[in-house]
Amino acid sequence: MKQETSSGPAATGIFILIDALGWSYLKDSSFLADLLPYRTSVQTILGFSSGAIPVLLSGRPPKDSGHWNLFYYDPKRSPFRWIRWVSFLPKSLLNSRIVRRGVREVTHLLNKFGGYFQIYGVPVELLPYFDICEKKDIYRPGGLPGSLFDRLEESKTRYRTYSYHDFSDRQIFDQAARDLKAQKFDFYFLYLAEFDAFLHDRCKFEGEVQEKIRQYDKWIRDLYAQASTANGPIDLFVFSDHGMTPKRGGYDLLAEIRPLDLKMPGDYIAIYDSTMARFWFFNERARSRVLGKLAGLACGRILTADEIKKFGLDFSDNRFGDSIFLMNPGTLIEPSFMGTLGPEGMHGFDPERDPHSSAVFLTNRAPERPVRTLTDVNAIMQRWIDGLRAGASGAERQNSSIAISQ
Repeated sequence: MKQETSSGPAATGIFILIDALGWSYLKDSSFLADLLPYRTSVQTILGFSSGAIPVLLSGRPPKDSGHWNLFYYDPKRSPFRWIRWVSFLPKSLLNSRIVRRGVREVTHLLNKFGGYFQIYGVPVELLPYFDICEKKDIYRPGGLPGSLFDRLEESKTRYRTYSYHDFSDRQIFDQAARDLKAQKFDFYFLYLAEFDAFLHDRCKFEGEVQEKIRQYDKWIRDLYAQASTANGPIDLFVFSDHGMTPKRGGYDLLAEIRPLDLKMPGDYIAIYDSTMARFWFFNERARSRVLGKLAGLACGRILTADEIKKFGLDFSDNRFGDSIFLMNPGTLIEPSFMGTLGPEGMHGFDPERDPHSSAVFLTNRAPERPVRTLTDVNAIMQRWIDGLRAGASGAERQNSSIAISQ
């Protein structure tokens, strides 16, 4: 049994991160409304889950955590350097389905990556110029600078995390219910990834979306009921990393850049993400021509230095791009390195200009301060750990942590 004192909380904490659960889908919804009366929208950061979730887990902006978009420019330390030995092969062969699968598997084997790893549609001949930011499992201690899970380890809190690395969303609820019934831990962190994939494909079908939301409503209610029976008071938090924006159209940005009489990678190199293009320039001719072309396009805009700083992307080495061209909300780069056609829903637009980008924060325990950003959500979790430690007895808790499912 947990030890309880009058100097701090005697509750069990359940923290549920539902990827892509946007405020636009919940603001007029009854989703857990009676169970979690405190509910608010939360401004996400510019970019994708690879940047937003590290902010949730560390409270640090990308320039401090080193995590933003998956690929960044670093040819000296690229895990794909070995590809240079086969770069003499025709591009058509290098980028065939079989070779691309082999490139991914060999690179993963050589580097033993524990985090999220994909090569998407990045041309194989360009991969040796790039490194990836998520080499380790960010849901374990040591996976991210300043991680919440490092803090849990240091505080000797009994905790457990659940993620797609081990389970499906349904299996996560089942396993968490078993652990709660056994009163094994005090802090439970559930990362549910499947809603994001669902919205990418089906976000325009309101009936299907609401049905999916009702499914998560039921799963969470069932978990809460089982947890309350076995553990007493429960502090329940449900939040997300970003929302999902319905696609309005596509734009062939590559067709604007190809005719500029520039060589890639000789003059410049670029990563065409679905909602933004990131460029590194190797001479002024390339910089002038590319930026001149981009400046005249109505489908998006070049981020200013002030915007890059505001979004926490002002890396001293420009690893994520010398220049970033951001598409207008709802307009995707098609084709991009993420696919020939973009999905029906996407995120990664300007969080200040796109209302669909907003994340959510719901709880049954009113926070001491307003929750407006992902950093604020991190502070909620950090303060909860502090409160738990303040309420613990002088004796050290046993069985301090388990970060993966057995």
